[in-house]
Amino acid sequence: MNKFLKNLLTFSMILSIGFFSACSNDNEDEKDDRSAVVINKKNETALLLCSFGSTYEQPQATYDQIIKDYQAAFPNTDIYMSFTSRTIISRVYAQIGKAYSQPDLWLSAIGKSGYKNVYIQSLHIIPGEEYLSLMNTDVKKNFMISFPNVKVAKSSCLLETEEDVDAVAQILYKYYKNRLDAGEIVALMGHGNPDTEYTHANERYAQLETALQNLSGEKNIFVGTVDWGAKMFSHIRTEIEAFATRKGITKENYNKITVSLAPLMSIAGDHAQNDLLGDLEDGQTWDKINPEEPDHEAEFSWKLKLEKLGFTISVDGTNTDPKHFNVVGLGDHSAIRTIWLNHMKHAVKNATSWNEHLGE
Repeated sequence: MNKFLKNLLTFSMILSIGFFSACSNDNEDEKDDRSAVVINKKNETALLLCSFGSTYEQPQATYDQIIKDYQAAFPNTDIYMSFTSRTIISRVYAQIGKAYSQPDLWLSAIGKSGYKNVYIQSLHIIPGEEYLSLMNTDVKKNFMISFPNVKVAKSSCLLETEEDVDAVAQILYKYYKNRLDAGEIVALMGHGNPDTEYTHANERYAQLETALQNLSGEKNIFVGTVDWGAKMFSHIRTEIEAFATRKGITKENYNKITVSLAPLMSIAGDHAQNDLLGDLEDGQTWDKINPEEPDHEAEFSWKLKLEKLGFTISVDGTNTDPKHFNVVGLGDHSAIRTIWLNHMKHAVKNATSWNEHLGE
């Protein structure tokens, strides 16, 4: 979206003049904000939480709650937080002053600190690019081989299995049931991966949509994405218009249909606040909003395009004003956080070192 691109451009300009040097590809010593990696070893076990990350302040409270959950579940464990996006790491430091680092830096420091057990929790939603890179490259290839005697537990992302899909569907359906029963529409925005490279991961969104629609009965809940072509905004638009047709509601009366929008992401960050719920930006005008703009060239948010079509957007869960913020990410649902926790508990039971892995 425009706002994201503008932020990224601004950040790039800052880098170019040397104002901010926490992350620079041209200087190996300044490649990442290494000062964020501070090991405080109190126990023999370290647990690393890994999220894509966010530059926004509101999601930090969600991360804090996730950390508290793991502190309660694993009391004799040193818990650390990492972001897998290098761009996010630098931008979040510049914008809100919080320092994070990538998993590979944390894992290297954790390994050198002499921990006997290392647990890695993915806070990603689907088993896509970020998740696979974390587990296959950062954890397995770079960490486990370098520290072959350390027992490692690799906890899976949220929608690892079809059983996970069903469990998440039950939680979300229960949360939105009253709205769905009242005839409202719920549209959820996931991230998604490029179409041809991560088909299995992207299919989790389609499976979740099917599971939710089976529960709703009216098929008035939909799942779309930012990046997966098969499920971008055009999918949401088509399905909502089809729902209106089934109900005998014409375009002139679309305002009778209320749509609830929410991120299908761990936190309500950039995509939620801009691509999903963003308002008009500098230079944009209402008359220019095109609900049928090409998905991969989208300039306007889902909210604006649905409003332009005539639909009413629910105020519950769509206020991005910092003083009245009420957008709910998946990590804000305690029951969904429990799914991640259960994944970790299962992974801990099957923790193994690289040497043990080779000896199997």
